[in-house]
Amino acid sequence: MTMTVKRRKDTSVKKVFQHRIADIRGGVGIKTSELGGDYLFEGTPLGEKGGNGLCSVVKYAIVVTTVAADATTIEVEKGSHFKVGDFVTSDEKKKAYAITAIDKTNAEKDVITIGTTLGESIAVGGFIVQATALASGNTSTLKVTPQSLNGTGYHVKQNDNIFTDAWLIGVTSGNKLPTCIATKLTGIINI
Repeated sequence: MTMTVKRRKDTSVKKVFQHRIADIRGGVGIKTSELGGDYLFEGTPLGEKGGNGLCSVVKYAIVVTTVAADATTIEVEKGSHFKVGDFVTSDEKKKAYAITAIDKTNAEKDVITIGTTLGESIAVGGFIVQATALASGNTSTLKVTPQSLNGTGYHVKQNDNIFTDAWLIGVTSGNKLPTCIATKLTGIINI
């Protein structure tokens, strides 16, 4: 018989829920093969994509350094779930281009490189979100339509199962979400 010891450094994880009112009964399964990060945070938007019963994460990232209109690199907070090949946009009905590289070596931020500039500046605290496909005109759409928020944080292990609570109605505090995501979560109030 062998014994496996796994070590992990404890870190403080932000809690966002103040009140939980109505969830999806029995919880949901998360499609981990699509995730590029190693932790699924509380308050992460979820949506059902396809008919297989698994939920997908609505991917977005918070910009930490002003992005110029002609930039092809975007510096974002650590912890996003973007992967090379995902399409990103600054908002719905804007241009969207594929991620060509992600540099996660910096302890403070990740640097996402896209093949073509988005054509507009993004301020610190702004967002990039995952789009369905390439959009060279202002026609992008969200790849996953938000329906709920993840209620419990989990460490992500690729190709492993995550079953979690998914909240349709609740109150959060300090959960920064792009407007194009927050407006679709009509039962969530962020104070």
